[in-house]
Amino acid sequence: MYKFSTLLKDLPTLHEYRMSATGYAVWLVWSGELTEAIPSTFRDYGGVEINADQNQAVWYFWSRDVFQAAARLQIWANLNDLPVFIQIMPTNLMIGFQGEMALSIASELFSQQAMPPEVFEVWVHPKVRPDVENTPGIHLEKVDRQLTGMASAHWHRLSGDPRIGFRSSLAWYFILRPLGNPLDKRFIEGWPRFFAEVEQIIKHLKLKFILHDNHLIFELENFKTLTVWCREILALVARAKDCEDCAYWPCVMAAVEKAGFQFNEDLPRKVALDWDKMAPDFPHMSYRTAFLLGPRFRIKDVSYSFERNKLTDWCYVMLAESEGTQERGSLNVALPVALLVGSGRPCFYCGQRTHGEAQCPSRRLVDLNPGLWRELAGMNLEDVSSALVELGEALREDPAQALGTVLTGSGRPRTLLGAVFEINAPSQLRMAPLVMRALGKDLPSGLSRLSPPQDSPHAQALGAFLAGDAAAADAQARQGALRAPRDFGFRTLQGFLALERGDLERAVEFWAEAEHLGDTPLHFAYHKYLQGRALEVQGRFDQAMALYRDAYKLCPRWNEPLYRQAVSMVKMGFTEHAVSLVDQLVDEDPNMFNRVLVDPEMERGYVQLLGVLYGLWVQSQAAARESAEKLRQLQEEIDDWFGASHEFGQTARRQIEELLHLADVENFVVFRRLAAGRVQLEKAMRQKIEAETRGLTRQAENIRDRLRRIHEDISWFPFPRALRDFNRDFNFCVAKLNWVRQQHFTVAKNFRQSHEYFRQVEDILGRLGRRLVTLRIVRDATLFVLLLSKSFMWLEIIGLGLALVAMPASVFMAEHWGIEWISRAVEGQRWSIQKGLVVVVSVAAFVFALLRTALVFEKKKARFFEEQVELGRKLAQEQAAARGRGGRGAPAGRRGR
Repeated sequence: MYKFSTLLKDLPTLHEYRMSATGYAVWLVWSGELTEAIPSTFRDYGGVEINADQNQAVWYFWSRDVFQAAARLQIWANLNDLPVFIQIMPTNLMIGFQGEMALSIASELFSQQAMPPEVFEVWVHPKVRPDVENTPGIHLEKVDRQLTGMASAHWHRLSGDPRIGFRSSLAWYFILRPLGNPLDKRFIEGWPRFFAEVEQIIKHLKLKFILHDNHLIFELENFKTLTVWCREILALVARAKDCEDCAYWPCVMAAVEKAGFQFNEDLPRKVALDWDKMAPDFPHMSYRTAFLLGPRFRIKDVSYSFERNKLTDWCYVMLAESEGTQERGSLNVALPVALLVGSGRPCFYCGQRTHGEAQCPSRRLVDLNPGLWRELAGMNLEDVSSALVELGEALREDPAQALGTVLTGSGRPRTLLGAVFEINAPSQLRMAPLVMRALGKDLPSGLSRLSPPQDSPHAQALGAFLAGDAAAADAQARQGALRAPRDFGFRTLQGFLALERGDLERAVEFWAEAEHLGDTPLHFAYHKYLQGRALEVQGRFDQAMALYRDAYKLCPRWNEPLYRQAVSMVKMGFTEHAVSLVDQLVDEDPNMFNRVLVDPEMERGYVQLLGVLYGLWVQSQAAARESAEKLRQLQEEIDDWFGASHEFGQTARRQIEELLHLADVENFVVFRRLAAGRVQLEKAMRQKIEAETRGLTRQAENIRDRLRRIHEDISWFPFPRALRDFNRDFNFCVAKLNWVRQQHFTVAKNFRQSHEYFRQVEDILGRLGRRLVTLRIVRDATLFVLLLSKSFMWLEIIGLGLALVAMPASVFMAEHWGIEWISRAVEGQRWSIQKGLVVVVSVAAFVFALLRTALVFEKKKARFFEEQVELGRKLAQEQAAARGRGGRGAPAGRRGR
């Protein structure tokens, strides 16, 4: 026995559903193996398989084509052995918010049971009998026997007339419209090439088409043709996007059910579709048609509303990932409906459609808040996705009113909504006073230097404007413009006043005047940006992009105009053309990735952008994981190179710990930061090693010079045994210096060991230097004494000789000149005078020698040591020459310590 309840109890229980529709449930029971002809026929006639189990299944049909399919199968069963039991009964289909399906079946039908069938039978429930009565070729015969397990009802058996051709009513017109200006050169070159590729598919499927006013229209006569066409066109677009040389042009596409329309050139105008808002490159169709395509296609919404949808509402389809032909993957993120609802013009300040500029919550924001992007960068992608869901729930009841409440609240929804409002911060009122106070000449750096805030006429007019007194603000702005005709600030405020009055054309004129009155590129670029934004919200994207390009040329480091160009391209449907701009923006600022992810104004190309971002995500995620592993290895390398006490090593380890702490965060900005941090650390490490290597080389030369001077200073010392400790330390320094000179610093062990050896050598050299001070004092004192002794000896000899000659000479001269008292005095005290002369001469010689030695000591000392050094060099050269001649017995000469 097969139980109908087995199929139904596996279906999800939907307490709240998104769509519902009345239709027909088909309970299918078979014996043996089911032929493929039955599910194929069901699909051709609009059936959707809800659930299947062993030898039974339940299908759903929206239309009365179910009876046509059953009649066709009954005729086929007359010629083939087909043991199948089919039961058609009323039901209600419910579709949940995630696309899940459930059936509402009457309780008396829920508990039915059936035996394995032996013949083909189709039973029709009495409640659906009126839908099939009086249908040509279909007959109903009352079932006169009650099967065990069947519900107690007046069942009828269905049979079909083999003379009638039972055809499905399913058929569609497909419309394909290329985007862009037909007079544009790129359109003229791109669209014909892409049409040639599309035409090949059309000819292969043998479809008749009309090409009028760049609209391609053709008929899809059955479900199989629709399925094949959707699969082929999606595969063609995916191949064209992946191939640089392939023909591609963005197009919007729609499959229109034939009922009520004629196959003619006016069909695109009669279809209730806003072609300018449709996502390009994906076939649009009703939910009823999309669900027929089955699990090989994914369904995406295009109607954003909190009201329940109908199965006749529009959606678009794409190949499911399981199809795998050209699917490149996509991020699992969805924008909340609350940020997309609304039918009005986008708000100039924030882009939302639920309110006008005068009611925008951004008017209450005061300063720019780039910190929101840092908060968003610290969230995992899954947290961002769930926070978007929370934000949607918070805004669901009344988006226009709830925006301000959430924006002033806290938590993840506030962070995300704040980031959404931060996207358009340059076009909001909080930017204007910053531009008026800016002291710089460029954006965005010019806003970092502001003049002090003051109660200026600008501030007074802006305060009245923000307070809601537009009349007073307008009067103050007009008076200010008359008093200061060269002040751009009043024209800027007049532009915002005209904007909130709804006069966008006048606002653009005011901002154009303010641009001409500006003084710096900052003023020019800002007002061009405002003009471009005003044109963008009006849908004049070509003119807006021209102004954005001009603003970007004026301030090349300001990415906002570049981002608005990308948004404008997406709004035009040229998402693929915006990809290069998105890549450039993300490379310059990784926060742009999160900006694209949460920007509601990117909605038209959001699916394609999620695919682009997915590619960037995968690459950056792999690079981040590789960087995290390399950072751990780098930490070990830094320890090997610099050890625990080196200042660079300590700083680098702290940076690595901070980066590795981010490795657990699944966010694109963190991925890029991790990879960039690793590259910067590796670069810094290489530069530090190179600098330290050069420092080691210079330090080695310095140590060598110091050792040479020390050797020269102690080489004169005549008592080597007294210098045992000194010589031991000296030889240790020489040995370590020679070891360092022989090593390669590209090896971490040698690099680190060299640092350690030089640290030890520096300590020892300091100790040797302190000892050398004493030796130098002894050396200089000894040399001074020797020089003094030498001078004193010569002066003493000369003085004594003169003293010996002076005594006789004085007696002789006195006698010669007749001065007898001198001769008698000398004769009487000869020895006393002689001894006195010796003392006087000695003292005079010593004093004179001391003065002379003090005056010439430094000069003679320098000359003496230079001579000794020169002699040492000559001796070393002779020894080297002797060794070079191979003479083992050559004299070794002096060995330096």
